[in-house]
Amino acid sequence: MVWSKSKERPKRYLISVGRDRLREKVMEDLWQVVDLEGSSMADEVWDALYMHVERHREMLDKSEELVPSVDMSMPDDTNVFDDVVANESYAAQEELVEEVLDEERTESRMVDSRNMFGHKGNK
Repeated sequence: MVWSKSKERPKRYLISVGRDRLREKVMEDLWQVVDLEGSSMADEVWDALYMHVERHREMLDKSEELVPSVDMSMPDDTNVFDDVVANESYAAQEELVEEVLDEERTESRMVDSRNMFGHKGNK
């Protein structure tokens, strides 16, 4: 799987509110912030995570035991364009594969449902 020619694929983490009422309330409040700010949910989540990490850093009196300081500078890589192209082509390829698999699954289900009662087809 190609994500980038020069970098590893980034880690992903899926957040689920579940049935926790406090988390539901926090998520509702976060959506309100998104609506008020006109920003994306991803931006607001990253802002919240950044503030959380910074608060811990301050609590630990600038200790780097928890998390090293966050580098907010732009990458020096001259091949950022190549990475974007690689990412987009990989995403398009992944999407195409999913479409083909979905079509095959649908076709397989149709065949299975026709043969469900032992029918051998038209003669």
